[in-house]
Amino acid sequence: MLLQIRTMNIFAFTIGVLVSVFIILRLKKSRLENSKLAYPALLITFPFYYFAFAAFEERSVLALELLVAIVFFVIAIFSIMFDGPLNYYLLAFGFILHGAYDVTHNLFFVNPGSPIWWPEFCGVIDVILGGYLAIWAFRSRVNFS
Repeated sequence: MLLQIRTMNIFAFTIGVLVSVFIILRLKKSRLENSKLAYPALLITFPFYYFAFAAFEERSVLALELLVAIVFFVIAIFSIMFDGPLNYYLLAFGFILHGAYDVTHNLFFVNPGSPIWWPEFCGVIDVILGGYLAIWAFRSRVNFS
């Protein structure tokens, strides 16, 4: 199988940046950001998009998507168990890992239901949220010292 290189979808990338900023600002404004469950809930729900894509197009990849999703479920659940910076570091790792998964998804297996623009859109959201949480973790660590 020949790996096909495609150009990045700048529009999907830009919309992803805007959505990630909206998510962060919305969680701040609603004060849900201070909840131990807000970001873990997001990390748990993100893999469900791949389930939906598979359910509509190719059900045979549902099991594979579930196996990958378990990694993100475990990271999110473990993050809830910890307080302080470790919670944020785990979440940052989980989101950035999910962003990497979005971008490299088709190297593992193809989910034909996934839109062609999905890697840029979801990947940038994951990386921005992960970066934001990593900065938050670092600042929390500094403040706790």
